[in-house]
Amino acid sequence: MDVGRIDLFFRRGISFVTIIFGVAQLLILEKNIWIDGIFVICMAGVVGYYTNYLAIRMLFQPKQGKVLGWEGLVPKNKANIAKSLGESIQKNLLAPDILLEYVYEKKLIQKGTKRLEKWLDEILQNEDVRKKVTSKIIGSLQEKGPEILSQTFNLVEDTLKDIAGSPKEIEKLWVEIRKRIIEYIQSKENRETIVELIKKLVSEQIPELSIILNNAIDEYLKQKNTIGTIGFGIKKIISFDNNALQELLQDFIENDETTDKFLGVLDILVVDIQKKISSLETQEYILLKMKDWVDTMSKYSKDTILPAAIDRLQKFLEDKKNWEKIGDYSFKILDYAKEKLIEYMRSPEGSRYLKIQIGNIVHQINITHLVQEQVMKLDTDELEKMILDNTGGNLVMIQFLGGVLGLIAGFIQVHIYFALPVLGLTFLAWVSYYRNQKKFLK
Repeated sequence: MDVGRIDLFFRRGISFVTIIFGVAQLLILEKNIWIDGIFVICMAGVVGYYTNYLAIRMLFQPKQGKVLGWEGLVPKNKANIAKSLGESIQKNLLAPDILLEYVYEKKLIQKGTKRLEKWLDEILQNEDVRKKVTSKIIGSLQEKGPEILSQTFNLVEDTLKDIAGSPKEIEKLWVEIRKRIIEYIQSKENRETIVELIKKLVSEQIPELSIILNNAIDEYLKQKNTIGTIGFGIKKIISFDNNALQELLQDFIENDETTDKFLGVLDILVVDIQKKISSLETQEYILLKMKDWVDTMSKYSKDTILPAAIDRLQKFLEDKKNWEKIGDYSFKILDYAKEKLIEYMRSPEGSRYLKIQIGNIVHQINITHLVQEQVMKLDTDELEKMILDNTGGNLVMIQFLGGVLGLIAGFIQVHIYFALPVLGLTFLAWVSYYRNQKKFLK
């Protein structure tokens, strides 16, 4: 139903009829009850209609200046309306609680994940895309791979230099390593693994290690003022006594006290290393060896490891079955990420964090200022049209009903008996209103 057309027809009709009967009343000198009655009724309708019509128009008119001291309410208060509208939107529509609830209610995360999965699946199934991705990855590795490796080894070299050149750094590093060792050797299985490694190491490097171990043990024994089983044991090892080695290592596995003593020896070793590193000559030697090692590893990585890795990766990416595996893993990762994200958002901590972040984003965007700025840019005609269009014809209906009520009042003016049906209509309207209120107040 076109409310605007009905309103226009009513306005023109009642205005035309009122003018006709008003002219007729002036021209016909004899009193005519029908002409007088119809004129009174129509005139009451005109008054009722145009009262509301003018009231609505006075919201927007005059758009500029004043007429008889009157300025349109909307043009006059445009800045306040814009500010109030912006604040209302930011507070009541873009509040963090409302936005989060909207995300939950509309299942936006689930829908977004499904779309992402669909998009990813389409890409992985597209052979041209796979070729482009493979070409891009391989090309980037061939072009940037050597540079990345150089930067990586430079970083490793710098880090090792910092550690090697600073006894304090070794001390910090040893504190952390010692903590990890203690945690690791709590398990008998782990101690057995260590023993196997020690057997291999000692069998290969015992001449070099014997001098270092001997000094560390002597210092440990001086501090403890006792020779102890571990002292005898390792002293025998240094003398290349294989049976003593087996006996000591087995004791290390079975006896926690032996483990503690081993750690004591290691502590002494670390202190000894710190002292040696304090020597400038030792530092220069270590740095030289490190540089040689880094240069060798860097060259080997560039010449051998990188080309082999690129070749293997290229073969891997050229196999369609591997892309299916990539897709499966990607979907699993997406599902896992989705579940964890939803779980986090539902948790008190996550909900609180997201509300704070949403609030910060809304605050940074400054919705109030944004809306205010855009409303102020609107011409008064555009603003009027926007308001009228968004009232859904309600303002037009107010005009129309004003005319209808005026007509009813006119009937009562013609004769009091017309008040009876009016009272009946009023009663029906009240009953309808009461039932509606009762329905929604339950």
